[in-house]
Amino acid sequence: MSSARVGIVAALGLCAAAALALPKPGYYHPSSVQVGSKTRVIMGGDSVSGVQGAWISGEGAKVTRLVVVPGQPRAPGKTQHKFVMNWLYDILEDKPIIKKEPHRPLPPEALTEETDWQECNWWHFLDDHDNLELQTVARFILTPEYYPQATPALDHLVILDVEVDANARPGRRDIILYDGNSASAPHPFYITREPHVAEPFFVIPPRGFPSRPLSVSLHLPPDIKPQSLPIHIDGQIWPGEVDTYTLRLEEGQQLVCSLIGRELFPYLGDAVPGFFNPVLGLYDANGHEVAFADDFYFLPDPVLTYKVPMDGFYTLKVFDNLYRGGPNFVYTVFCRDAKTDRPLYTPKERAFDCYPQPAAFIPPKPNSDSNLIVRTGSLDVPGRKDRHFIEIKEPGTWHFELYARREGSPLDGVISLYGPMGNLPLSVAPRLATWDDNPGRLYEVKNVGSDDLPIIKTNMLYEGSIPQAECDPSGTWTIKEPGKYCVTVADRAGLGGEHYDYTLCISPAEPSFEVFSLISACRVNGGRARFKACVLRKDGYDGDITFDSTPDYDVNGCFSGDELETDVTVTFKKTWEGLKRFDLTASGELPNGKTIRVRVTPTDPGEQAFAYSHLLPAHGFYFGVAGASTREPVRHPGPQLKGKKQTKSHSNGQNCSACHMKTKQHTKGKSCNECHKDKN
Repeated sequence: MSSARVGIVAALGLCAAAALALPKPGYYHPSSVQVGSKTRVIMGGDSVSGVQGAWISGEGAKVTRLVVVPGQPRAPGKTQHKFVMNWLYDILEDKPIIKKEPHRPLPPEALTEETDWQECNWWHFLDDHDNLELQTVARFILTPEYYPQATPALDHLVILDVEVDANARPGRRDIILYDGNSASAPHPFYITREPHVAEPFFVIPPRGFPSRPLSVSLHLPPDIKPQSLPIHIDGQIWPGEVDTYTLRLEEGQQLVCSLIGRELFPYLGDAVPGFFNPVLGLYDANGHEVAFADDFYFLPDPVLTYKVPMDGFYTLKVFDNLYRGGPNFVYTVFCRDAKTDRPLYTPKERAFDCYPQPAAFIPPKPNSDSNLIVRTGSLDVPGRKDRHFIEIKEPGTWHFELYARREGSPLDGVISLYGPMGNLPLSVAPRLATWDDNPGRLYEVKNVGSDDLPIIKTNMLYEGSIPQAECDPSGTWTIKEPGKYCVTVADRAGLGGEHYDYTLCISPAEPSFEVFSLISACRVNGGRARFKACVLRKDGYDGDITFDSTPDYDVNGCFSGDELETDVTVTFKKTWEGLKRFDLTASGELPNGKTIRVRVTPTDPGEQAFAYSHLLPAHGFYFGVAGASTREPVRHPGPQLKGKKQTKSHSNGQNCSACHMKTKQHTKGKSCNECHKDKN
């Protein structure tokens, strides 16, 4: 393993250890909101007990209130379950409170055979909860403990009141939670102009629901009415579930249903049940499948298209291709008419609408002082192979790199170098090298065990945010003889089409570097923000690297000699409240006096399936200054209600049930605690 990669792997480990206490959002539902609306959004994640507020990137959207849902007893007695659910159904059915108290009193004690009665703060104030808060209580009580499967990283809930101005810019945003000292990694969220319909967080079944299977209560309610285009649909897939929606379509419409699912939860802390792999199906009034979509070129989220032959009601189905599910299997689907709303997506538009474009994804541009050769092309016909002839005037080591997948092209590129050509045709010219993929740029193998018991783990040092970005090949070759050479570009599978574009860059090889921050969102305290950064040195670069200051901020931090990681402090010269985005740059000097300046790539470390450690590029580098806390204070029971039951001594050290086994009742009708208090 190279020293550069060892350093970055170590930096990943240090950053992961330091980030244990950070709020960790897992999913948001719904995942999109309409402009000019006020929406309650529920978040599932981990380490949220200290969350004080949330920011939304961009202008025109804010979180006005934040409610942390407290933990609830997982296995209370049947009597307590029944009591809380009857109370909840009374609320839903608008039954009045009998006593003149701010809430219905909890019973003084469980029955003698129910000794596990547990206090829950929220259960004292059910009358004060809105419908979404009641859904969280009902789902917790009515859902079996291991359905679909225990996922501690997603179990803690936070409710956000999101307010969006009528003139807010539609598109992707990021939500960032913050506590007293730190901020979470940004999580994608969408703002749209079109109307919305959202699946409820939990459909509370009617009284007597045990006669119905659990899966029925988790499906969509039957009163979601048919929708006309355009419409945004937000939902959540549970194991074995198929969400269905009715669309009212008209003859001649070009239906386009674009789903965003994988992007909303790109990496998992464990492998169960795995990635959400969404599938779309469209069915006519007779139940016949008329359109189907799984993936969109190389992107995992599908885009379904269909030319509507006649007016009618059509059913859109959303499900996982293996019928898996879980709370993080959330999605948003944009259904529109391509003839009136906007044309069909191209792969490039769809890719960069979903994923950020790191600095290393952008092809360099030639200038007057550069020997850089840039060629563009398109494999618009399957099986086509493009040829690019270049003239090399001086011997030396040259670098060859193809930009295709990183530019949003479905091309799985292969490049080959032939020459020197002289007067030879390509068919008989010597082939010097062929490059296919570039896994060395992204992966490294590490033994995380011991020499006696090796545990091999594959670390993805720098994961390009575009799926399969490693498909873009690159390599170097030392050319000893000047002359004419040829570089060919082909698709590995022999595919082609109108979107199979690419950019080929050829230049003399020289040392360079890339710089990554190991966090993309920082809370600013006292005008300063601190984070760790690491550098990937390429082609032998071993010089110093400094961060560039600007009129807005000063940066303290540098990489000296062969240093691979450093602490960075950014001191801002002006104060603000809320969230701001900045671009940081770093500079280094080559032995020939040439200065290299690169944009620092903001990333967030993550792990997938216990195997891959990632540096996931973010859409921007965010710095936030907190104002007043928007977190709702925790409500506590009044003095007329007791706290958690304190166990008293029973006869001969027996428990409550054994003590009262004969009478099945307490002295003078008192509760267990009161009964034994008298005896003591």
